[in-house]
Amino acid sequence: MQYYVAFLIGSQLNIGTLYLLFIGYVFLQKIWHVDSSFSAIEWQYIVLLVIGAILTLIYMNYYDEGYADRVNIILNIRKYFIQILFSIALYEFFKDKNIEYLLTTLFFSIVPNIMLGTYQLITTFPERIEMFFLEPSSAGYYYLFIFFILLEKFKEGLPFWSSRYYMLLGLAIGSKAQIILLSIVGVLKYSTPIKLLLFLSIVTSFFYGFYDQIMELEIVKYNLKVFNLYWEQGLSGLTIDNGVWGTYVTRISAIQGAITCIFENPFGIGFGGYNSWYTTNMVDAGFSSPETDMIIYGDGYATPKSNLLDFFVATGFFGILLYIYWFIQFIQIGKSKGYLLQSFIILTLASTFIELNPLFVYIMILFILKEKEEVSLNNNRSKHET
Repeated sequence: MQYYVAFLIGSQLNIGTLYLLFIGYVFLQKIWHVDSSFSAIEWQYIVLLVIGAILTLIYMNYYDEGYADRVNIILNIRKYFIQILFSIALYEFFKDKNIEYLLTTLFFSIVPNIMLGTYQLITTFPERIEMFFLEPSSAGYYYLFIFFILLEKFKEGLPFWSSRYYMLLGLAIGSKAQIILLSIVGVLKYSTPIKLLLFLSIVTSFFYGFYDQIMELEIVKYNLKVFNLYWEQGLSGLTIDNGVWGTYVTRISAIQGAITCIFENPFGIGFGGYNSWYTTNMVDAGFSSPETDMIIYGDGYATPKSNLLDFFVATGFFGILLYIYWFIQFIQIGKSKGYLLQSFIILTLASTFIELNPLFVYIMILFILKEKEEVSLNNNRSKHET
């Protein structure tokens, strides 16, 4: 079962059925042992699920014009149900096991990715590798999530060398954001205030020293052009006629739409409602691209392009406050177990622009690690006191 769970955690293919089998197995065990207790984090997930589902039903029934795509909404509800129930099942599976068992499972989760990633690197170079994920950005998301756990907890023997090889191999995923986020969190991890000031001074000096060369780079000029169009004309400036790539139009309009939706619907719109909100409220914004046109006319599907924004759109300020509460908990444990805070921070940053991976599953794994680390800390204090 451990290998099975490791594969579910460390992959993101079409494995919904495998999730359901594991959920059924765990909850049958719980019923068999007549265990009706749930931890605080499990209750938070259950409340989150109930609130999201209720909001979805409200909007489906009272806003029929905007929520006509009921099939897609129901499919999104299913996605959230499976993800949250799988997270709770993971907690139940690991709760009576020690931290070494959990860490071993996480190590096993990278082994298939090492094997497939190496094969992809050899056979498809210089193409980006994606391992057991739907696309490279999704593989990079998991890589970021597990990076600081591997760095902190695997320091000897085969797990050390294998995890370091995975960390090196993961660079072949080829995500620029992946490198930037690792650099940011790495600097925060190892920097004192003086070192951080020195680092910022070096970066600033480099920028000013090579300012002309940097500004002549095509990618820089293009992004500045898009920024100026957006700044001066808003979304109406983001069109193919203005030379803006369709992916930029889709992502920027989706993010602005999500933020607007949160302010207009502070209590959330439920799971899966964003596509209907987008096609109803963004149709007159003036932007255009082949992809957004397909969405507006019902041949595509709009998402906030961000796990975090999707979460906040669905659950409103309840979800935002809950996430802040989670952040505070990891700040507290971060004083003694810094890798947990670093993992939560980099997961949060990655979740602002990646949407394919199961955010709730990764957060639950961090909470399970957090609880087991707290048990170890309490045991150590008790030993010192005696």
